[in-house]
Amino acid sequence: MSRELNGPTRFSALREKSPFFWIKITLILFVTGYLARLSFTHAVASITWDRNPDVALRYVPDHPSALSRKADEMFAERQDPATVAKVEAMAKQSLRGGALNPVAIRLLGYVADVRGDTKKARELMLLSHKVSRRDIGTQLWLIEDAVARGDKKRALYHYDIAMRTTPSSFPILFPTLTGALNDPEVRVALAPIVRQAPNWLPSYLSEAINTVGNPANLADVLVKAGGLPEEEVYQNLSNALLGKLAAKNMFPAFRQYYLTLKGSKSAAFQSGALTKDTVNVRYPAMGWQVVENVGVGGSFSQPDRKGRVSLAAFAGSGERGEVMRKLLFLEPGNYRFQADYLALEAVSDAEIRWELQCVTSAGTVGQWIVDTDIRGGNFAQMQDFNIGNDCRAQLLILQAAGGSNQLGAEFSLRSVDVTPR
Repeated sequence: MSRELNGPTRFSALREKSPFFWIKITLILFVTGYLARLSFTHAVASITWDRNPDVALRYVPDHPSALSRKADEMFAERQDPATVAKVEAMAKQSLRGGALNPVAIRLLGYVADVRGDTKKARELMLLSHKVSRRDIGTQLWLIEDAVARGDKKRALYHYDIAMRTTPSSFPILFPTLTGALNDPEVRVALAPIVRQAPNWLPSYLSEAINTVGNPANLADVLVKAGGLPEEEVYQNLSNALLGKLAAKNMFPAFRQYYLTLKGSKSAAFQSGALTKDTVNVRYPAMGWQVVENVGVGGSFSQPDRKGRVSLAAFAGSGERGEVMRKLLFLEPGNYRFQADYLALEAVSDAEIRWELQCVTSAGTVGQWIVDTDIRGGNFAQMQDFNIGNDCRAQLLILQAAGGSNQLGAEFSLRSVDVTPR
């Protein structure tokens, strides 16, 4: 006889279970399904609350973070009494679901501020700040509040926190901070923060150097801070700032800032010599700078045992232009300029020209120009001159002309000297 007719069926054991067993199984399946659905809805809400709080609230109507995010959007759109009341209710509901919610606390501070209760608003904002320093809205309110009370030090404290914790605040805060550098009190209060080299400092300096109206104010902050860390990124920024100061003829600030830099050479202020202290230096704005031209140019040799350097210069046929220049800070007095050359051949209508310009905040004024033809072998130039009290910064400029020779002209500048007499 077959198993189907004689033996127990596969489900006979289940048919013998008591009603209580089936009730238990049904409850387990129901609870499991409920928990699965609950997990799914909270997972969706957790993923979407920041970018799309409406979706999150559709799945979890009392999701604390979604409530505060939605209320934040509503307050940003309008602040009429009805909206403010709704924002307040949503913020309170958010806090009931998650007490440590800085956004909800900040929104209650906004509500108090709109209703004219500044004291309560400040208390709530400070509470939000204690809960989390990463809420940019809280920091911006505290900055504005400190500015309104004339507390610049406290405003900068919150600037620092906002920029340390929220890089997205850079486009908002950098321009305002740069504009505030016109205020001496702000520069004094900012210096201790800069001294700590916060993570936002390189990005800020990079923007400020390019946008500040008066780079001397930025240099003043860095001088008061005691200089920048010894890292390549800061070295590059210092060079950029020196270049900006020089371009705007702000030479007192240039000089002061340069002397705070590690490796700076005060002797370079008065030296026109070609040495390792003035050629290919750490801060090129204070050394000899070769100008990039297509038909005129030059390159420096490696220093010899005494640290001396020479310049191999050229000028193409029919070309004339600047080869190099150096900033000087000669004290008032009488000086002698001398340059020594070597050329393999003479080029009769080729020329070497030196010019000294006095540089002031109003612009540049020529002091003297001296020319010489390019002659074969060794030859030299000399010029005596006087520096007055009204000329505290100078530019010494070398130019060359290649003449009509088909191959142009080449020469070696073996030495340059500017000495008192």
